[in-house]
Amino acid sequence: MWKELGCYARKAYRMNMDSLKKLHSLLLPALRDEFDIKERSRGKTPNGNISTLLRLSAAIRFFAGGSVYDIMLSHGMGKQSVYKSVYGVVNAVNATAALAFNDNGAEFPSHEEQREIAAGFRAMSAADFDTIILTLDGMLVWTTQPAAAECELIEIGERLFHCYRKDKFGFLLMAGCDHETRFRWVDIKHPASTSDYLAWTNTDVGIELENDDSDLILPDHVIAGDNAFVENMTMATPIPGTQITDVEDAYNFYLSQVRITIERAFGILVHRWGILRRPLSMSIRKVPSIVICLMRLHNFCIDNGDSRRTPTPRSRDERHIRQRAATQRTRDDERQAAVSLDSNGIPSALVGSGHHFRDAPRGRRPRRNNNDLTPMRKMIRKVADADLRRPA
Repeated sequence: MWKELGCYARKAYRMNMDSLKKLHSLLLPALRDEFDIKERSRGKTPNGNISTLLRLSAAIRFFAGGSVYDIMLSHGMGKQSVYKSVYGVVNAVNATAALAFNDNGAEFPSHEEQREIAAGFRAMSAADFDTIILTLDGMLVWTTQPAAAECELIEIGERLFHCYRKDKFGFLLMAGCDHETRFRWVDIKHPASTSDYLAWTNTDVGIELENDDSDLILPDHVIAGDNAFVENMTMATPIPGTQITDVEDAYNFYLSQVRITIERAFGILVHRWGILRRPLSMSIRKVPSIVICLMRLHNFCIDNGDSRRTPTPRSRDERHIRQRAATQRTRDDERQAAVSLDSNGIPSALVGSGHHFRDAPRGRRPRRNNNDLTPMRKMIRKVADADLRRPA
């Protein structure tokens, strides 16, 4: 099957065949445990056991946006076996320590990793910003309208999963990435109507960083976010408003040069795994685990030299993605379009869903203490000392 695909294999699997084989070797212990392949005590399995490599192949094709029916025909397995393969591979990927977001399976990068990331961002910063250890943003993970019974089980109202800004149902994915667009921190617990600010301040990391004595982040280092977040001792954001000085405008420009890395990472993720370009049609309780699996596989592809310039999907996959997207309707009863990337490689139909403060205290942007000399103010001073300006 793979030989027949030839040069189209990378379009179908979103990675080259060497990477697929390496991934299989890495996952093999977990796949064996997950599918519990044993010899039958009596008789034989009618069509033989489905190999772990074939199950992995079916799951990757599903993640890439392939139709279940195409996968059934090409892999010689039933519909139930395809879905069993998908969810089994998701469990195996998420249980494999070698595919964790950080060393030793940590939720957040260590100080040593933060130094490496800061050096990487410094190399790409025209303003010599050398204290950024992550870029942070939120993205809508598009799903079909969740069932009321499932919403009751997880104790989240059905309407909260609807994002008015994007007119889509789903989850809010919060993530931070490094200079090479690898995801290093992830949280996907909040429904799509939640603001980025509220979601961030309710994560374990966000709560810990509210404590000024926390040593989670290196001293004088920051996470770079957009205007959905608020400046503090560990967060650098653009300066809002139009009445700003030339230096502040220059700071906004050079911060954006680095901060856009997370938006590009989302673009690479969505372009590589086509199921994120259309609504996920599955139990709402399964969505977080499958998204985390896709993000781990995204990092695996980058680590193994698969270019961030992922080729366009196979034409058959593209048709299937668009057809599945068109099953959903907008408020105006128009068919939804499949998610695509803009000229900057950003999935604008999904990014920016949480850029509001409606659910923040008093429904407005919190103010910082002007007496605090934050790392962000030192970054602005660096721009001023270098006499930098936004390019004409």
